[in-house]
Amino acid sequence: MSKKDKEHEAAATSEPNLSLEECKKELACWKDQFLRSKADFENFKRRLEKEQTQWYQAAQSVLLLDLLNVVDNFDRALEEKQKESCSLELKAWLEGFELIRKSLYKLLSKYDVKEIKIVAEFDPRVHEAVAQVDSPDHKAGQIVDVIQKGYTLKDAVLRPAKVTIAR
Repeated sequence: MSKKDKEHEAAATSEPNLSLEECKKELACWKDQFLRSKADFENFKRRLEKEQTQWYQAAQSVLLLDLLNVVDNFDRALEEKQKESCSLELKAWLEGFELIRKSLYKLLSKYDVKEIKIVAEFDPRVHEAVAQVDSPDHKAGQIVDVIQKGYTLKDAVLRPAKVTIAR
């Protein structure tokens, strides 16, 4: 017998002979560990995908909020200029600005940003009361005026509408 054969035989005899039942138990244990590891990995993948989606939505919300300020400025500028009589040249400029404003609204629509419709009653989920005024035409708690439009992003409030309510 060679030296290698003796080492191999010694290694084989030093391991205890496992019965079939013990082998089955060990196999079941290894299989259970494998299945648990696989499930852990699947949970990790799902959690990572969810976190990536949340990061994307948060970044999107920040960008869209900034864009809403630009839209508000266009709205205010166009509303002011439409009150005044103006020259043909200025009317051409205003038409151009109106087209830009429509493009901005189209962009908002593409990302599922919708304007919050104002109803008579104040709703704290979608409105932010910035002032209370006496109004003979309105009941207490009704919206008197809209200071700033509110918007939703995929059915979640992106920016609440800032309103004045009646006392």
